[in-house]
Amino acid sequence: MAEVLITLAIIGVVAAMTMPTLIQKHQEKATVTKLKKVYSVLSQAFLLACNEYGKPDSWELAKLGEPSVNAASKMKQFLKVADDCGVNDSENYSIRGGHFYTLNGRIYESIHYNNNYKLKLTDGTELSFRENGDISVFSIMVDTNGLKGPNTFGKDIFGFLYQGGSNGDTTLKPRGLSVLSESNPSDNDFYSCNPKQEGWNCAAWVIYNENMDYLRCADELSWNGKHKCSD
Repeated sequence: MAEVLITLAIIGVVAAMTMPTLIQKHQEKATVTKLKKVYSVLSQAFLLACNEYGKPDSWELAKLGEPSVNAASKMKQFLKVADDCGVNDSENYSIRGGHFYTLNGRIYESIHYNNNYKLKLTDGTELSFRENGDISVFSIMVDTNGLKGPNTFGKDIFGFLYQGGSNGDTTLKPRGLSVLSESNPSDNDFYSCNPKQEGWNCAAWVIYNENMDYLRCADELSWNGKHKCSD
């Protein structure tokens, strides 16, 4: 009996040590899958909106700080929307001014986010549209799991960006690509995808490398070198 109890105790200790890691990896895998799905959905909605209304340069994007309604109004009809919050600051959304976090733990506060257009999709994904018509740009912040948390850039909140203008892009790209009119990633952009930094540009890494290993070994990773901790 004593030997059985000792064995069970050892098993319990091992399980207690390994289960958090296994759970984290499972959650990260689910986030990767969800983000890739969201990217596909947004890309399709963007292309359909462009076919219907022309390039975003002609969408009369709002100036930075003004209510960002034009991009969302063009794209939302091609999305499966469960809730349309508009530019209201609703407690039903995690992506709002002063209520989400950077990867290095800072509370993110921005007066502009109260003017962002917020949508919630039928699968629980939150979208927050922010426009800067002065330079023909709009971005979409995505929270893959809504209010569940941790509501943090690089963990469950990721960004996508459109850069227009005469030399601009024609597609919606995940943040973390070096030149918006190209598809080449850059270590300069990956620099911010680090627990020591704010985590703005993690979307490209997650989508193209299909992992979130920067949460554990960011200083060892690069687009031109190791793409995961075990390489």
